[in-house]
Amino acid sequence: MALDPDQERIEKEIKMDKIQNLWNTYRKKILIIISIISVAFIGFEFNQSSVRQGSEEASQIYQEIIMKDINDIEVIKEGVARLKDNYSDTPYASRGSIYLSRSLVHKKMNDEAISELIWAADNANEKSIQSLALYTLSNIYLISKNIEEAMVVANKISTPGYIGLKNDLLGDIYMATNDKVKARISYDAALNFYQNKSELAKVIQTKLDAIGK
Repeated sequence: MALDPDQERIEKEIKMDKIQNLWNTYRKKILIIISIISVAFIGFEFNQSSVRQGSEEASQIYQEIIMKDINDIEVIKEGVARLKDNYSDTPYASRGSIYLSRSLVHKKMNDEAISELIWAADNANEKSIQSLALYTLSNIYLISKNIEEAMVVANKISTPGYIGLKNDLLGDIYMATNDKVKARISYDAALNFYQNKSELAKVIQTKLDAIGK
């Protein structure tokens, strides 16, 4: 049954009154929620813009670092310090530390190189960069005859792409302890990883041949 015009008008007014009362009751809460959402959205957009800008700036600094001569250690240190201080949440800080470690090793400053690599491994936000830092660190421990630390660090490498290098390194570590059985097992695993994929397979095969039967 159709409502007469007066009744229809009255019902509309009642609905409007309810909406108005609801608005009056919750206006402050609604305005607060709207403000919070607006601020959060603006903050998110600003943060995203800052992240992009920070990453671009960090990338520029990193490119400048790797263009330097490896002997220009003080300039490289300065650049890496800037990355650590201002852009530690980007991948470039850890990458810079790894590059600096190469320069330090070249100067036979192994202790400082170890410190840089520990920082890189602890602060890397990319698994592959963390594995690279650990692989390099383990090699330095091995060269320094710190076999126990070399083994511990090597076993922390977990990135699938580094498993071949990890097993090759473990083979070297076992050879340093004269454990030829475990060295062969590690070299075999490394060889299986690189077989028909990389020239490293030839190097690993040479190591296996050197062990003998």
